[in-house]
Amino acid sequence: MSAATDRQWAVRDAVLRWLLAKTTEGYRSPILDADAIGGEVGWAASALNDDEVYDASNYLFKEGYVTGMPVKGVGIPRPMLTLVGRRVAKTGNPLRSKADARDAKSRRRPQTFAEASVTTAGTAK
Repeated sequence: MSAATDRQWAVRDAVLRWLLAKTTEGYRSPILDADAIGGEVGWAASALNDDEVYDASNYLFKEGYVTGMPVKGVGIPRPMLTLVGRRVAKTGNPLRSKADARDAKSRRRPQTFAEASVTTAGTAK
């Protein structure tokens, strides 16, 4: 993968961790702020910019990790973690591993009609 793709996944993880920290502090829907996110999660790479954070919030919204009102050009300005988002954030696992697993499942060879018939015929009673 490219460095840009790696950074994109890292920003998504950072936004999710930041949201979990803010929710734990009692802020249900904090305002997205690239500097605050970087400071909270200990971002060591070059500073986060607003566009990266907005893109990350859109991804998290699309995947069902956050809810909120999408705004064109601003992502989800006041995202709120969903139950699924909270669970994923608490694991501490990178989002990329979930996406890679989902992609691997979708690349599996689909069953042929004969294989599907044999499988369902054995379970029917």
